[in-house]
Amino acid sequence: MDDNILVTVATFTNPFEAELAKSLLSDLGFEATLQNERMMSMYPSIAGDMYMIELQVFADQEEEVKHILTNLEDSDYITHILTNESALLDGHFQLTSGKHSGRYIEKIKVLQNPHAAHNLCKRLAKRLEDYDIDAVVGPAYGGIVLAFETAYLLCKSFLFTQRNNGIMSIRSGFDLSQIKRVAIIEDILSTGGSIREVVDCLVAAGLEVVVIAVLVDRSGGKLEFAAPLESLLCLNIPAWEPEDCELCKQGIPINKPGSSDKEVKL
Repeated sequence: MDDNILVTVATFTNPFEAELAKSLLSDLGFEATLQNERMMSMYPSIAGDMYMIELQVFADQEEEVKHILTNLEDSDYITHILTNESALLDGHFQLTSGKHSGRYIEKIKVLQNPHAAHNLCKRLAKRLEDYDIDAVVGPAYGGIVLAFETAYLLCKSFLFTQRNNGIMSIRSGFDLSQIKRVAIIEDILSTGGSIREVVDCLVAAGLEVVVIAVLVDRSGGKLEFAAPLESLLCLNIPAWEPEDCELCKQGIPINKPGSSDKEVKL
């Protein structure tokens, strides 16, 4: 076979996923191209029934690229998405827990892109598909979008929790009569305080928390819960109490991103 011939190594129906795979290969030094991408973008409602987006590389790279694509981890995809969406920020930040950190993950930048959020939820759904659950629960606000989309992909019910007068509770109006076993989905895990509040809230309502899933565990895997923890990306990002903050000692101005109705515990 002529090594200069392009061969198809993967096919996609979703342009975002196709571009993501191409970009990952490009980062690794491979020259990849997409076929039928323009047709899919111009006629998305009908093109999927007639065409697949084809990811192609040179013939002499076929086996190596297929091996790479087969062995890509969730962490490879989420790191690439976070980077592409400019969601990994460096500086001096106050976290929801009240602790300070030199790195912040601005998940809103990811949620603003429905294609990126959908791709991540597909990976969360894959992690949860073997768990016996009736519903997926997301705490307001960041967890709502992720839990809703993941519940849709798993064909499960959806719930969300929110704070009322500072107390975590299930949003009124949800019918819990057919729901016994649930999964919790959160965006970023730092100290685990918010997730534990959600767990306590659900247990008080008579529900069993079967599994907890997060996009990013920034504790480096140090935190444990009564239920198994599934994370797409595990990072060890230092966080300090305000009085011990290395960045405060250097006089670096602090940012307080991601403000919501969550109480900052000082």
